This record gives sequence, structure tokens and C-alpha cells, in this order.
Amino acid sequence: MKFLAGFVVFVISSLTTVFAQEILKVTKKDFPEKIIIKSQKILTDDFNHHHRIHVFDSLILTQVNSGKHHYHVFHKDKLTYLGPIGVRGDGPDQWDIPATTAGQFEKSSNGIKLWYFDYLRGSFNLMNLTKTIQQKTPYPITERKLRINAKVFPFSKGFMGSNKRLYVNCYIYEQDRSRLKYYDLETKKIIKSPLFPKVKNISQLPIETIHSLYGGPFEKHPTRDQFVQAAFIFNRIDIFDDNLKLLLSIVDGDNWKDDFYDAREINPATSWINPILDGYNGLALGEKLIFALEAKKNVGTDKFKENESFIRVFDWQGKPLAYLEIAHDLSTIAFDEGKGMLYATDYSHELVLRFDLSNELKRWVK
Repeated sequence: MKFLAGFVVFVISSLTTVFAQEILKVTKKDFPEKIIIKSQKILTDDFNHHHRIHVFDSLILTQVNSGKHHYHVFHKDKLTYLGPIGVRGDGPDQWDIPATTAGQFEKSSNGIKLWYFDYLRGSFNLMNLTKTIQQKTPYPITERKLRINAKVFPFSKGFMGSNKRLYVNCYIYEQDRSRLKYYDLETKKIIKSPLFPKVKNISQLPIETIHSLYGGPFEKHPTRDQFVQAAFIFNRIDIFDDNLKLLLSIVDGDNWKDDFYDAREINPATSWINPILDGYNGLALGEKLIFALEAKKNVGTDKFKENESFIRVFDWQGKPLAYLEIAHDLSTIAFDEGKGMLYATDYSHELVLRFDLSNELKRWVK
């Protein structure tokens, strides 16, 4: 793929419909299995406080919020430490705080590649992760670089499609918001998926509050150009195709509907999120499965229950497969479909966890 040095021409387009081909309402009682899954604590000898986790091929990649380096790489099976990635700082080839990765990997004949980006400086790059580890350098050996005009195409998380499109979500201060959008490297067009579900009188809210309303986890199918965005507040999981057409919505409760909320009843100066929060805080996608981590409710109140998390498991047609209960405060999740392993971080208790679901997968995946 030949990348452009920068964006030259932009043609802004919007999708006009937000109607899913199918809306599936799935409640907790619809899951055929409710399972308490046991954890194995891993990386216990590592001193880093791991925040996020990604798993691919033979590697585990974790993100930390402090220290000299942003990421740390481990062997997935041996759990041995392979080295750090990304020097924290603002010097040449160093990563400032905005530099990050969505965990999008590729495997080729000369190694495992990792897409990473800086949404403030305006870059989207592909490093050879294998060579970076082999040469024992935390500075990424970058093979491809794409410069982005972040003022025209702002985002906070993104994936490179196989169709030469860059798929992203919105930046916190973006005025003309959408659910998702993409930039086509060949046609120079920006296509946006409309903002939904509708909220009454939304124009009365500051843009940061609107960002909180529509925020949530966003992930890409491991091999196809299909995308899942789960809302943090709204109880809905939306699946989009490569043209950002809404294929399927998996919903529960009632707050996923248009006009359920009225912006005049939302006061940004108060703790308005907790009373209405009913969505998801994490996603992990496999070729055949979707894991959706429920958002923690009642945080900061007497009703909050520590060491309790729940994950809903679906197939890509929205069929409910299992409801998982976990005795940890999960922060992020990742799925190793080949080994049947679910990985997670419990940031508040400084834990990295692994769950063996290999036997369950034999029932879930036919």
C-alpha cells in the first residue's frame, strides 16, 4: 500500500440512514448459560501497573500509564518479558501521551506488525513489532507512515481497513460529531455515520457532555472490515459494515431508543452519568464471537460492589451464548480465539488475568 504524504482534497459526505437491518433485544434471562469463570493471575513477577491488554499470535502487549515506556511485550505462552515499546517523551521518535495503539496487528513473512497513531500530532503508522523486539529497542522500527490533518479529520482511536480506508471514532472536542467515520485514501472522501440514538434538545449540551453520552468501546473484526461500537451509557451494541452501514443492533432495556433522554434534564455540573449508565466498558472480538464487558454501575456510591464484573457473549449474528460472572473489577479484555483464552486487566487491584474458555468454546462455536 502506498501512503499519501498528507491529505490534499476532502469531500465530506454523510450516511443518511441509521436504521439497522435488524434490532435484537437480548436480556440477561435470554442467555442459555450463566457461568462463573475462574481466573489465573499472570505476569505476577512484573512490577508494571498494567492498564490495557492486547493479545495476538505469540505476544501479549500491555499499556502502562507511568514509567519510561508506554508498552511492554511478553511471550503469550511462556509469559517471559520480551521488552518495552515506546519511549515516553516529546523528543524525536518518542511518544507523548496521545500516542497509542488500538491493538491492530498484522502478520507477514517478515514479522508481526502493529498499527499505532498519534491523534494530536496527526500520524498513523505501522511498526514491525518483531524487528523492534529483536533489536532490543523501545523505539519502533516503522515501515509505513501516514500523515493526517487532525484539524480536518480528528479522532481518538482508529483502525486501518484492508480497503485503504482509515476507520475512526470522534475526538472529545469534535463539533460535527458522528458515531464512526472513515477517510478513503484513494477517493479522499470522509464518510460519517450519523449520531444515534437521538437525544432531545441535544444542542443545549456542551460538546464534552455529548462526547460522554456517545462514548464507548470501539473495535474491529480480526480479519474483516466490520466494526463494533458499544455505548457506555446506552445499552446497545452496534455492528457496522465497511461502508459504515448499520447491520445489527443488540439492545437491552429502553435507554437505547431515540428520545429516551432529554438534554434539559442533564446537568453537566453534577454526577449525571452514574444514574443513567447502563452500557458497556469493553469489547473483545473474535472471528465468531463478541465479548462485551458491562460498565461498572454505582461507582463512587454505597451501592458499588467491588470485585464483580459481567461479560455478555454473542456470536456475530447477535445470538446470546453465555453470561459470564467474574470476581474481579475488570478494566479491559482481550480474546485469544486460537487458544480459547480470555485475557483481562484489573487495574484497580494491579492484576493481569487469564481465563480458560476452551471447553466453553466447543459448545458456543459449532
